[in-house]
Amino acid sequence: MWWEEEGLDNLLYIVIGLLSILAVLLLFSRNKILREKKEAERKLKDTLSALDNVYSEINTTQEELNMKYREIKTGEDKIKKLAYEDSYTGLPNGVAFIEMLTHTLETLRKEEYVGIMYIDLDNFKQIDDMWGHTNCDELILDVSHRLRQNLDENDYLAKMSGDEFMVLSQNIRDLADFDEKLKRIGNSFRFPFITSFGQLVVTTSIGAAVAPRDGTKADLLIKNASTALTEAKHLGKDNYCYYNEEMTTKEIENMELQSSLTNAIKNDSLIVKYAPVYELKSKTYDTLRMRLLWDRGEQGLWHARKFIGFAEKTGQIFALGENTFKKVCEEMKPFADKKVILPLSKRLVLNYEFRNKLYGIVEESEIDVKRLIIEIDENILISDLPEFSFVLEEMLAKGFSFRVGRYGTGGMSMEILKVLPVSQISIAVNRLLQEYEEDEVIQYLKIVTDVAKKLDKSISFSGITDEAADGIAVECGGEYVEGEFYGPLLTVNEIK
Repeated sequence: MWWEEEGLDNLLYIVIGLLSILAVLLLFSRNKILREKKEAERKLKDTLSALDNVYSEINTTQEELNMKYREIKTGEDKIKKLAYEDSYTGLPNGVAFIEMLTHTLETLRKEEYVGIMYIDLDNFKQIDDMWGHTNCDELILDVSHRLRQNLDENDYLAKMSGDEFMVLSQNIRDLADFDEKLKRIGNSFRFPFITSFGQLVVTTSIGAAVAPRDGTKADLLIKNASTALTEAKHLGKDNYCYYNEEMTTKEIENMELQSSLTNAIKNDSLIVKYAPVYELKSKTYDTLRMRLLWDRGEQGLWHARKFIGFAEKTGQIFALGENTFKKVCEEMKPFADKKVILPLSKRLVLNYEFRNKLYGIVEESEIDVKRLIIEIDENILISDLPEFSFVLEEMLAKGFSFRVGRYGTGGMSMEILKVLPVSQISIAVNRLLQEYEEDEVIQYLKIVTDVAKKLDKSISFSGITDEAADGIAVECGGEYVEGEFYGPLLTVNEIK
């Protein structure tokens, strides 16, 4: 029927319309999806680009951090090298040695020993004064090479300061091996060093300490080795010495002695007396020899020879010498007809600053310098004749005169009498009589007297303690005598 066909057509139109609408919607949807996809791709691209930038920045930062790390590491290595290594020899320094020793002692096994050596070059100051710092640096380098040659894989060598070295020896089971190493090192230094500035022999003094016997802590062990080194020096150098407890007792006594001497100098409590030097024939005197004494109470009255050597080692000799010289000049100033003999040690005479102080004291006290006679022992003079020759000529130009004390203790040197501007020599008769027969002493004194007179030097026989010694002085043709046989030491008031 027609209306049925018309209904179908309408339905078809409707369906087609719906489909068209759906197609349009799908088209719009597709376009939207495509736009969203493109936007998403753009955002992704931007994000990836941003990530690339961030990654690049991270890489740059990482490289900068790596460079900074390398710089810091290099700086730390340099600092560590400076802190733990001697810059000239390349050896470990004192800081490194202490750390190594501490670690070694902490891991020490019961059946083993650890030994340390404190090594010091003998007379290095004189070498340094003679050859200069640059040449001595070369010598120190040669010394480090020689030490290395006498050590093995169980040894740790370190450069401490100046001319001091230390050796740590580990894995010691027999102390005889350590002792053999000490001897080997000492002997190796008796062969000369061939350097660019000449050939010379430099010996060593070595202080040794062994753990656990002498201590189990690094600082104590080093201290004990240092104490042993001091003892090796006292024994005459070119030597080695092991630490023992008696050394610590001696060190404490030395500290107490140093303190007491400082107080005595500060409080001006040292005693100055004078020994007349008599003209043998007339038994009159116009010259006095200064004598320094120290009243130590219960320990008795000490003469200068008992403590001057100690004062030289501690450096107290300069204050002691200055105070004593000043006191003598003031005390002797009123006695215009008397000369005074002033015994001086090597360290005082050769010290430029001290000599200048002497000249100043003479000028300030207004004493006639021609009345002052400097006395230096022969064994001291012969130890450094060229330098003493220069110094004595300088002092002679200032007006001082000189005499040689204890002539014969340095080998009866004719060179001293010929080279140095000395006017008198003094011979200790009592010392000779203790060592030789009387006939030998008389023969010796006659020879010396004859030689001295030919060289226009006067002779004083000192240490005359009895009539027999006085008779020897007369028999041998002595001109002057001094000693307790002629009376006690005089204070300035007793001279008056």
